[in-house]
Formats: sequence, C-alpha cells, structure tokens
Amino acid sequence: MKRLYSIISFCCILLGLLSCNDDKEMIIVSGFHDGDTPALNASSTSVTLNSETPGVSALSLTWGEYSLSINNSGYDMPDEMIDKYIELSANSNFEECESSLCLTNSRTYTHIELNNLSNKMGMQPWETQDLYIRIKYVLGNNIEPQYSNVVTVGLTPYGIRLNTLDILSKDQESVTGYLYSPAENGIYTGFVGASGWMNAYFRENDGTMWGNDGIVGTEFKLSKDEATHWNIWYPGVAGSYLTTVDTHTEQWSATLLTNLTITVDGNPVEMKFSVPRNTWTGSFSVNGATTINGGKADTKAYTLETGTSDDAAIAGTLDLDFYASVPKAGNFIITLNMGEENIVATVEEGEIEESNYQFYLDMINPDNWDDVKCKLYSFEEDYIYKGFYFASAWENFKFATEDRETIYGSVPESLYELDPTGAAWNIWMDTEQSAFYMFTANLADNTWTPLEITSIAVSGDFNDWSITTDLMSYDAEGKIWTAILDINYIEWGMNIILNDDWDMKLTQKSNGVLQLGPGNNIVPAETGTYFFSINFWDMNNITYTLIKQ
Repeated sequence: MKRLYSIISFCCILLGLLSCNDDKEMIIVSGFHDGDTPALNASSTSVTLNSETPGVSALSLTWGEYSLSINNSGYDMPDEMIDKYIELSANSNFEECESSLCLTNSRTYTHIELNNLSNKMGMQPWETQDLYIRIKYVLGNNIEPQYSNVVTVGLTPYGIRLNTLDILSKDQESVTGYLYSPAENGIYTGFVGASGWMNAYFRENDGTMWGNDGIVGTEFKLSKDEATHWNIWYPGVAGSYLTTVDTHTEQWSATLLTNLTITVDGNPVEMKFSVPRNTWTGSFSVNGATTINGGKADTKAYTLETGTSDDAAIAGTLDLDFYASVPKAGNFIITLNMGEENIVATVEEGEIEESNYQFYLDMINPDNWDDVKCKLYSFEEDYIYKGFYFASAWENFKFATEDRETIYGSVPESLYELDPTGAAWNIWMDTEQSAFYMFTANLADNTWTPLEITSIAVSGDFNDWSITTDLMSYDAEGKIWTAILDINYIEWGMNIILNDDWDMKLTQKSNGVLQLGPGNNIVPAETGTYFFSINFWDMNNITYTLIKQ
C-alpha cells in the first residue's frame, strides 16, 4: 500500500508538471538531477569466492538516499519515490550487465549468488577479473536515470564442477544419495539403495533439476522443465540399483542387482543387501591371508524401452570392481559400501549373526492369540510396523510376533508405551467412537500410535481426480471398504486417497493388490459401473476387487 501511494503521488506531481501553464504555479521536484548522487560503498575491493561456503556472505553493498524536495508545501513527498537497481557488469561501459531492483539501501551477496552471476556474465573461473558495480536511480519512465559512482571489485569465481549429481527425495530438498561423473561429461552413474517405487529427482551442481517428462508410459525419460516435469520413480522391487543418468539423451536407467556373489579362495560367498545402508554384506572363513578381487552380480535392467515392467526387464550380468585384503586365517565379514564413487570394501573379523528380524507383527485378541485382527508390516527393516484396522470403542488388543515368542502390551499407566514383559496391560482404544485407523508399532522406541482415517476416496480420470465425490464406506459384516463407481472415462486410471492427502495414497502393487505409496494406477478394462472393494487386513497384501456390474 505504501508503494502504491508513492506511485499515485508521483503521478499526480508529474501531471501537475505537464498541465501547468503561465497563470498557475509550477510544481517542481528538486534534488534528482541537480543534487549529489548518493555514494555507493562496498565491503571489500577483492573477493575470492569459495564453493565450500556457498551460503556465507561474500560482498555487501550500501548506498545513501536522495534528498528530494518540491516547491509547494501543499504536496507531500512520497516515500520510495525512486526505484534503485543494482547493476553488475564484467565491462566498465555496462553495455551488458545483470540488473536487479532493490527496495532497500543495501544488498549482501553470498558466495554462490556472486558465482552464479559471474557465470552468467561470462567471467572465467579461477581467474581474478574486475567486476563493476553501480546503482541506477529511476524517477520516472520519461526522466533520465541517474547513476552512482562505480565500485570496482577484483572477483575470483570458482568453477562449477559437474562431477556429482544429487539424488533428492520427492520434496526436492533432502539429499538421499549421489551419482558420479568423473569425466564431467553429463553422464552420471552410481549405485542406489532404493525401496520399491521410490520417488526422486536428480539435481546437477549448476542447479539443473531433472525429473520425469510428465508423459504416461515414459518412466525413464527425463525433463528439466520444472513447470511440467514429475518426480522419477524406481521399479517396484526394492534393492541395489546401478543408476545411470544421461543428460544428453535425457534418459535414465536402473539396473537391479538381483544377487551378488564374491569368490574367496575359490569358494563362492553369497552377499546380502541392505536398502537403508546401501551395503552388501557377507561372511566367510579362510585358512590364511588372501585377497578378494571384485564380484559378479545377476541383473535386470529397466530402461525407456522396458519401463518398470518386471517381465520386460533385460536380464544380464555385471562385474563389480573392488579390492579387499584378508590379513590372516579366521572368520571374517566383508561389507561393500555402494554409495561412494568407487565401491569401498572393508573386512573385519567376526561372523554375521543369523537375523531373527520379523517383517510382520500381528494385532491379536489378548484373550485368543489365534484371533488376528490385522497384520502390520515393516517395509524398511527399521522396526517400524504399520497396519490398518477398524477398531470399536474401548477395544482391547496386543501386538505379537508371528511365532508368538514376544507379545507387546502397554506399560501400566502409560497406554502408548509398549511393554514386551508379562507385566504389560492390554492395549485399548481410548475412545468411545468406533473408527478406522492406521496403526504404527515402533519397536525402535517401544511406542504405538493410532492415526484415524477419516475418508477413503477413489480418485481418477472418471471424476476429474476428485477426492470428495466417490467416497468408500465400511462394510462391518464383510470387514471391507466398498464403493459403486460410474466410470465413463478412462485414461490414466485411478488411485485411492486417504484423509484427502495425496501423500497417503494407495496404488496398484500388482493385479488385485494395493500398496501404500507410489506405484501404478488401477486402470479399468472398459467404461461402465463397477463394484469396488478393498480388504486392508494384511498391510503388505492389501487386496481389492473391481467387478463390472
């Protein structure tokens, strides 16, 4: 509003200047052309930019304000009457410059900001060159602008090395891994530990963001148009993927290592992969010192031609290059860290203990352990289990491992803390309302939480992706959720949206099976009226039916 008032006031003054005649008083603005130009000052005359401190202040500019006046006290002098532009140029004549409007009388540039600007102006990295800076003052479109003094700064930019590529989560902020380009030729490769249907974006060091091209059926086609591209996604099988991003062909590929074997003293050692740690691990015994040179993996390659279809994926083999030294006889564990530019192998004495990790927990009737209310599943081997269940008011239950070796109740007097001892109380729903919930049992910190699911919507082409029109209802007798769908249009298909939240969507895992998270759309075979149902009993095997009426 202050800015708008300034413009209106200034326009009124200009109109007065243009419309006055000999028998009226002329309104005159003074102090612009006939005054001293405010001085521009820089915090330094020499700046060496550093890629290690991108967000740190590199150069600060300050300048004064014009003192304008008018010859008629009946008019107010508006604030912010003059527009101020910072002009930066690699040439003293400013024929080509980077210009930006500044609403205050100061500006601080970080290392990365100045480096990006120097790159736009064609300044050479690692060389000290003169950067010319001035302030351009504009009073009106038809009034000759005024300029401050020119400040010269000796600037040494750094080169932007395109030798690594960030893998970002779907929020485009969190870095989950890296790909590498030793030749800096626009082709990046590396091994990624990916969960099923993992979403990601790729970002180069110059800020270029790559996603999917936003066209159905081209999962491995890339686009850097941030206005239209989508996140990319990996195939539905979790595992170790050799990932290649080619910015020239604008394609990427994901080659799954279905297994990995190393040979130690002529004996094969089967390795096991951890998605969260992005490591392969195996154990072996030797009778003396030896060396390990590389390994071999069976692979399935997913490309632009195959899409994410398992049946179409191209089978092959891959030789892995690494070296490890075993110093003496004994039992050893070898770990391959796949996240570095080159595979890093480490060997340590010991044996891998047989894992007793269980992917499922059962929600059970505390009075009948064979009565399983639902199955909770851990997708990431992180001891966090999730599952869906329609719970009645004050309903009691416990969580149990499938072998019933461990039963989890609640800590006495602390309902949401889990207790695996015989002193535990039953867990109960602390509400008089029956409702549908997503339950989380976190064995890492021994807690559990219920999240009420207030709506389940079928959203797709047929209803313009609405999340309010085709809501599902609970069938208490069948213990399923149902809806009647009038599908009169089919293109991309449909998803199931929980709680009006697109981050909580159910997608097709396989024919007749859903999963929580990114995946394929459900695509009806033809238009018509359908009976649609979902059974949430098993979190890792959420089944559905789509029956034409």
